[in-house]
Amino acid sequence: MIPATIATAVAPETIAKVTRLFNNTAFDVVTELFQNARRAGAIAVAVLIQTGGPDTLLHIIDDGHGIADPAAMVTLGRSGWSEQTRRMEDPAGMGVFSLAGRDVIVRSFSRPDRQGWMAHIPASAWETSRPIAISPDPISRGTAITIKVPDAWLKTLADDVATAAKHYPLPVTLNGDTLPREDWLQDAIHVEEWNGTRIGVFQKHPSHYSTREGRLNFHGLTLPCKLPQIQEVDRGAHWIARVDIFDAPQIQLVLPARKEVIENEGLAALQDAVSVAIFRAIASQGAHRLSAEHWRAALDLGVELPEAEAYLFGWVAPAADSGRNYATGERTTDTSMVIMSDFEALVAQPAADAIAAHNPFGGPLVVAQDAFTGYRWYDVLARVDDLRFRVLQSDREFVVSATLDAPSDAEDGWVDAITMVATVSHAGASIEVSTAADVAFAPDEWTCNSVDQTSLFVRRGSSRTALDVADLFERAAFEPSTDSDADSYDTQQERFQADAAERVIGLLEGDDAALESRIRDKLSGHYFMVPADRTVTVVINRDRLEVQIVERTVTATGAGGEGA
Repeated sequence: MIPATIATAVAPETIAKVTRLFNNTAFDVVTELFQNARRAGAIAVAVLIQTGGPDTLLHIIDDGHGIADPAAMVTLGRSGWSEQTRRMEDPAGMGVFSLAGRDVIVRSFSRPDRQGWMAHIPASAWETSRPIAISPDPISRGTAITIKVPDAWLKTLADDVATAAKHYPLPVTLNGDTLPREDWLQDAIHVEEWNGTRIGVFQKHPSHYSTREGRLNFHGLTLPCKLPQIQEVDRGAHWIARVDIFDAPQIQLVLPARKEVIENEGLAALQDAVSVAIFRAIASQGAHRLSAEHWRAALDLGVELPEAEAYLFGWVAPAADSGRNYATGERTTDTSMVIMSDFEALVAQPAADAIAAHNPFGGPLVVAQDAFTGYRWYDVLARVDDLRFRVLQSDREFVVSATLDAPSDAEDGWVDAITMVATVSHAGASIEVSTAADVAFAPDEWTCNSVDQTSLFVRRGSSRTALDVADLFERAAFEPSTDSDADSYDTQQERFQADAAERVIGLLEGDDAALESRIRDKLSGHYFMVPADRTVTVVINRDRLEVQIVERTVTATGAGGEGA
């Protein structure tokens, strides 16, 4: 029998807080009412936004089996759902309380009593135990809920309804128009069922994916969830998963808001199942670039995968300015390839210059990728573990490297010979290989690689010009400051280039050549000041500065030149 009145029923200390238990945004309210309609066995849901009167009203109408007992509707924590629904979803009697603090009219059909009923719940009734009158209503099936729409909802209400309907399993209309729906696992590369869920595996570019995105779909309610994801090595695929829940009581949501998943044994089992699904999806591709650690993890979960594709990227000497470094994109599959360890630019740049003339390693050089350690094809490769330069200057010999500076009495500039020496490990043994080099650098005692203090040596007889060496020096030593007081990148680079050219020219060609280079650098940007029909001659020393301007003559061929 339908009662004459009902009242909210929660503990007295909770009554005053009930409106704070739920976020009460339009999206949250619509989502909760959609869930109630689905649990009630509805086939479809109709939403109407009624405007034109003093208030905007939101109507949510379903064709389910209705609410048998009006009192259950406003009793926090009491669920009137069937045993099957409670087993599948843990509804917990929270749904209608998402309306707490709102002015609401509920109309529903009670199947046991074969009668429709109506209750008007004023906003103030949610935090008191005042009686709420129940009256007969002509509704013949389902439930219709009318909410007085607050101003804060108006701007986004239609979009919120559309978002709530997007992955909802039932068709929803808004003001008579059917809203679009989308399979939660649409575009999945691989889909499999597991314990009342559907697991879909996707490939996503890391920059196109956020961990804050929904990973789990609970009958249209999408929320983040800690699920495994796997990034292949280098530029390989980024694998993620989404889970569609249809009968998984072991996956429970934190009440009352249902915005996150409880970390329990059920979630841990789901996470393992997701890992298996991802590895199976990768296996279906036929080839992969997983780390050896992920490869072993797949095997532990019962998924056998081949080893990662046996290629590495060609080695390019790193520049001191990390912003200029990049992978070559050139894959090397040669079984004789040799792994280069991560060497600093100060030694890597002159080493690359020497290797370009003669490669002493017997195979192409490739970038180290130690995530592959554990694969047979990777573990058998030779590796360059150390690079250094042996310098012969007059009757003395010394060694320099990225961490070993030159002797204090060594002189920068020309030397008699330079040899690049490398330590290579292979098959449990180490050997040394060497080749002639034209240039070598060594850090100053503070290893700051400044223009003035970095040691610089060039083999006498080398074909490298002073400007060649200066360019190599810039790549090996220039690292821009990112301090807030620093000049722009371009200004810092231009200053380094000018100072490096002046120093190298001075060392290799003498002070006069260095002075000429510096003056040219200072004046090179001022050609525009001189008219096309004039020639300017500047004479400068410590005592005077003379400027002479004469008419520019033209040669017989028409080219600009000076008269005899």
